[in-house]
Formats: sequence, structure tokens, C-alpha cells
Amino acid sequence: HAEYKKKYGEEHGSCQAGIAGFFTEELVIMGAPGSYYWTGTVKVLNLTDNTYYKLNDDAVIARRYTYLGYAVTAGHFSQPTSTDVVGGAPQDGGIGKVYIFRTDRRSGSLIKIFQASGKKMGSYFGSSLCAVDLNSDGLSDLLVGAPMFSEIRDEGQVTVYINRGNGVLEEQLVLDGDSAYNAHFGESMAALGDIDDDGFPDVAIGAPKEDNYAGAVYIYHGDANGIVPQYSMKLSGQTINPMLRMFGQSISGGVDMDGNGYPDMTVGAFLSDNVVLLRSRPVITMDISIFLPASINITAPQCHDGLQPVNCLNVTACFRFNGKRVPGEIGLNYNLTADVAKKEKSQQPRVYFVTSGETVGQITEKLQLSYMQEKCEHYLAYVKKRVKDVISPIVFEVAYSLGEHVTERGKEDKELPALKPILRWKKGQKIAQRNQTVFERNCQSDDCAADLKLQGKLLLSSVDDRTAYLALGAVRNISLNISISNVGDDAYDTNVFFNFSGELFFIKMWQKEELGIACELLESDFLKCSVGFPFMRSKSRYEFSVIFDTSHLSGQEETLTFLVTAQSGNLERTESLHDNTLTLSVPLMHEVDSSINGEVFPTSFFYGDSVETSNFVQLENHECLFQSLNFTLQVYNAGPSTLPGAFLDISFPNRLSATGAEIFHVQQMMVGQDKGRCSFHRNPSPCVIPQENENIFHTIFAFFTKSGRKVLDCERPGRSCLIIRCNLSSLAKAESCDISVYTLLNTEILKKDSSSVIQFVTRARVRVDPDLRVVEVPNGTPEEKPV
Repeated sequence: HAEYKKKYGEEHGSCQAGIAGFFTEELVIMGAPGSYYWTGTVKVLNLTDNTYYKLNDDAVIARRYTYLGYAVTAGHFSQPTSTDVVGGAPQDGGIGKVYIFRTDRRSGSLIKIFQASGKKMGSYFGSSLCAVDLNSDGLSDLLVGAPMFSEIRDEGQVTVYINRGNGVLEEQLVLDGDSAYNAHFGESMAALGDIDDDGFPDVAIGAPKEDNYAGAVYIYHGDANGIVPQYSMKLSGQTINPMLRMFGQSISGGVDMDGNGYPDMTVGAFLSDNVVLLRSRPVITMDISIFLPASINITAPQCHDGLQPVNCLNVTACFRFNGKRVPGEIGLNYNLTADVAKKEKSQQPRVYFVTSGETVGQITEKLQLSYMQEKCEHYLAYVKKRVKDVISPIVFEVAYSLGEHVTERGKEDKELPALKPILRWKKGQKIAQRNQTVFERNCQSDDCAADLKLQGKLLLSSVDDRTAYLALGAVRNISLNISISNVGDDAYDTNVFFNFSGELFFIKMWQKEELGIACELLESDFLKCSVGFPFMRSKSRYEFSVIFDTSHLSGQEETLTFLVTAQSGNLERTESLHDNTLTLSVPLMHEVDSSINGEVFPTSFFYGDSVETSNFVQLENHECLFQSLNFTLQVYNAGPSTLPGAFLDISFPNRLSATGAEIFHVQQMMVGQDKGRCSFHRNPSPCVIPQENENIFHTIFAFFTKSGRKVLDCERPGRSCLIIRCNLSSLAKAESCDISVYTLLNTEILKKDSSSVIQFVTRARVRVDPDLRVVEVPNGTPEEKPV
């Protein structure tokens, strides 16, 4: 080939001109993605002056196989009065790019003013473009499709760029429809015009391979911020006609096909060779007003429900609509709901309507409206008796929907019949109108602040006021005497709350006279008393008592505590909250009257050589003669409280002299019903026989001269005693515990004593444990017993 002859791919030999095109009133824009070895280019012709613009930017055209011009469009990007050109290069860098060019009349060149890049390899970013003024600011915004963007496989996405002026575009967000598998979302896009008549253009985005090639088209609305992220409608080819294939491969919009004043849309279904015309329905904007009194006077009833005087208020709902070219009359269905905020919280409403003799919280009605015609409906709402919440506003709501549409007469036979209007609505919003009123309040301060003050004391039944504790079991009832005053503005929904032990039982509330106080047990340990219904007036004071049953107190807690709190629905200033809480407490004590009784068997015995040996006990391998002595003691709790535990001390005189041998040997101890444990010192040598140092004459003399009585008592000084200590467990009121002590007394030691009678005084004493919060009843039965 000669050097001057063009080779395949050079310059425009394979330009593929016309694969993409766009027209304005002045410009013809054509893409040629095959030029310059598929670098591609954009061709622009101005029809008014026959000026031809070409791309000379080396930075753009230096790389091959970018496919610049695969998609083209135009818009007002730099200024509202100038038209700029956009070209997509879906293969540029493997991720795709999009360029905006300004037409320079002097040089006849396209000058780059903006570029953006895709985010993922092979996404074909820039293969579809849509220039549209989403926020109606006079400057075009840009949507760039990347139909083969993949997370799993070719779901596709569209990037939205918002124009900030002078050709500076900022990415707002990314749209992805339903992110359907192999949907190719963004394969096609079109500006639809303002199909919902809200002043902002709308766009359609095709996903022709969604739902296994059935295809879908998503409608997005523009708004003041750019574009609404959530699509407003999804048109499924499968739903429109099951025969449609690749519905959404091509989209065209912005033309009013049926003359109803709204732009319509045509959608191509490539594989099934179909085009679908989708007509836009007229959009209705409802203007609904709810008129209520500024406030409700709850102290002066104005109405009667039957024979009963009640508070009431007039409710008026007015309706009208406007919309572009709405034919005929519209039917409107509506529900008027009273105190809807309470209903939404599953609480009882405070107001109601009466229809056909029945009490209802909602009224359902229908009416017909003509364009810009206003209709008003009047209702009477009644306020329930003993409304507690007079602080929060009463909200009325009209929720509405379109009913039957009646078209104008004589226009039903058009080739394209009139479409039923649709309500203006944004996804996530409720189609309803609300207004509210409040209960009238008598306030002197701007913030209507109450100032509550609590005072109170505990009163124990049948107990002297000087008693510093509550004796468990002795006191059946406890009373809280409460005084609450308000030195601020009228206090609405005033309540006094009581937190108390779960072992108490609420009996009743008492007041001297009927003062509008009512108490309700909300939980087993939580009491609520409403005060001064419907409000507690300024400078007023209320006194009442709440009474509790204390018979089930276990005594596990050291203190019985009541936390009393006063609250109102009003604001209360921080500096005045210190006296809204009151803590009342009383120590819990076990008050007991413990006593002990006992006996010994035998109560007396004879000893000496003249006494038969069979009267005594001999231990194996011991020569001593022992007298068995068995002691039986009984500890008794006369109450009124349970004795949670006690100490028992038993003392035996154990020696005849300070240096003498031990007399007693404890064989066994038993505590009845396993109600205690005892400890003592065991005699290591129970059998001790004093040494015979005297001669026979001295022994005979001692025998004939024995006289007198000796008393051995541990309370006397200098006595050596055997001490048994017992820890006793709990004894209920009127319960006793038996302790048995089995001992042996060594008579060999007694023989050597010169006394003719020896008396042993054994003492037992019961002591309460103060660590267990136990006190003895004053002047009760004795806690000590000699045996």
C-alpha cells in the first residue's frame, strides 16, 4: 500500500459514526467510538452557523480502545445559557470515563471542562448518559450508567453527579435499583420531564435483563437536593405482558402523547420487538385543613353526653384539591381520628365522637369534590371524664385516599380515555393531615412551671412514737403520712409514686375528706397516687396516708425503706426538684422474750462407803464410783418476733477447791430437732481417787466429825467451773428448744470433803446475738435459770 493510503483503523476508517447521537435546537452531536483505532471521538455540528467542532485534546485521544463517543448527550453544565457536550468512554483505563466539553467557537474545538472515572474494572462506566436538571436550578446534572458493574454478576449501577456551577460536578449518590442478578441496571436512561407535577424533572432507568431477560424500568424523582434515592415506581415487563423480553433496553420520554398535560414514556422491548407506551396519570394535591379551638377548658363543661355534663370541642375538616388538567370530579375517602398520638402508642384516647348513639374514636366518610371547590364537614368531639394526661396535646388526623373518579360528560369516547388521577405522595410518608389543640392551663410564669414539695413520716401502729425500730411480728401495719404542696403554677397530672419492699402489702389509702386522690398499685412494690385531679392548683396542699401490711416481713433486710417521689406533667425547674423526693426508713429488729427452764435427775443422792456400790456407775477399767446426773433444759421464745439465733451458756461447779480434781465428766449432749451445736472441755481423767495420807485414827475422826453444808456455785468468786457453750439456731414465736446434758459425778472426790451436805448449783443463761438485730422485750421473763 502507498503511504498516503489510509490503513484500516486509522483516523475515521472504522469510526462507527452514529452509534450514539443527540440533538438540541442548535447542535447535532454524534459519537464515533471506532475512530483512531477505537480511541473514539465526538463530532459536533452547529446548524445555525454551520460550525463544525472537533476534539483536539491529546490527553483524551492519545489512548487507543477507549471507545469515546459510545454514548453522548448535551446540557447546560458551565452556564444556564450555554450548551456543553458530554461523551462517554466505557473502555478508558478498563474502568470507563466520562468527559464534558465546552464548544469554543473561535478555534472550532471541543475543550474538556470535567471528567469522571468509574470505580470497577469492566463496569462499562460511561456507556449510557443522561443530562437533566434534577434540582431545577438552571444547570444540568448528569447520570452516568455502568450496566456491567458487578458484585455478583452484572447488577449494574448509575452514578448521579450534581452540578455546583461552572462545570464543577459533585457525586451525590449511586443508584442500583433492586441490585438484581444480571439486570444490567443503567443500560438505558431517559429524562422524562416532570411527570408528578412537583416542579422537578424525573428520570427513568432501564434494567433490560432483570428477571431472566423480562426487563424492568425504574422511575426516580428529582427534588431540591438532586434526586430521591429510593425509586418511586418499578415497571416490570413480566407484569405488563409476559411476552415482553428485554423491556427497558431503550427508553424515550418528555413528550405528552395523550394531551393530558403530563409527559409520557415509551419503552422498547428489544428481544420481543415491542414498544410500550406508558401514559402519565394526572397528579392531585390535596389541601386539607383541620380547625380546632386554641385550647380546651376542662373546668367548665360546655356540653352534655346524655344527662352528664362533659367538656367538648368543635372539629371542622375542610377539603379541596388542585392539579393540572384533572378531568371531572374526584371521590375522596377519609378517616377522622381523635387523639391519634395516643392511639399510635396503644393508649386510650382522651376524646371521642358520638355517631348513631355509639362512642367511637374514628369517623369514616366519603365525599365528591370538583376542581378548587372547598367542602367543610363539622363534628363535635367529647372529652372523657377524669382525663389524667392534660399536658400532651390532643392530635386530630385526617387520613385520606382517592375514591371513585367521575370523568366529564361527553369525553368518555376519546381514543385514549381519561386516566384516573393519583394522589401526590412520597414513599415513606403517610397520606394524612394533622392538627392539634391543648388543654387550657392557668399559668403565671412563661414556662408554666410547677413547684412540688413533699413531706412525710412513718407511723407504726400500736407502738410508742419513741420506739426507734419496727419489731418484726409485733407491728401489723405501717402508715406513711404524706403531705404534698405546690408553690408554683397549677400542676397537671400530679402523681406521688411509692417504691417499697416486695414483702409489704398495700392495704389502702386514707384521707380526711374527699380531695381527689386515687391510688393504683402498678406493681407489687410500686404504688401510684394521683393528686388533685384534674390539676393541683397553685398554693394548694394535700395530706393523705397510705397503709401497708407488715406481717410478712422476713427481716432479711436491715432497714425498711420507702422512696417517695412527686411528679407532674408540667416542667419543673431544676433548682426546685430537691424536695420532690423523700426517703423514709425504719430499722427492722427482732424483738423477743426468751426464757430458759431446767431440771436435774436425780435431784439428790447419798454417797460414801456405807452406800451400796450398785447405786453408782463404774466405767470400764476405772475403780471410781460415779453418780449419773442428767440435766434437761428448755429455751423458749415467747415472741413477738422470730429469734434468729442465740447463745446458751451452761456452767457446772467442777472442783471442790481451786486445786482439786475435776468432778464432772460429760458423757453426751443432745440439742432437740438439731437446732444447735454445743462445745465444752472434756475431762481427760474422769477417774481420780485422792491419795490416803492420813492414818486410820484420822479417818475415823473425820467420819464422826462431818458436819455442815457446802454450796458450790459458779457465781461465787474463786470457783472453777465446767462451761458448755451452745449456738442455737432460729426459734419462731412460741417455739422451744430442748437441750439434754448427760454427766457423771466422781463420788470418790466427795468422800474426802468434810461437809455432810454438798449442794451443786448449775446455771444456764440464754443470750441474744446483737449482730442479728435482736433485742429482748423489756421486763420480760428471765433469761437465766439455776438448777
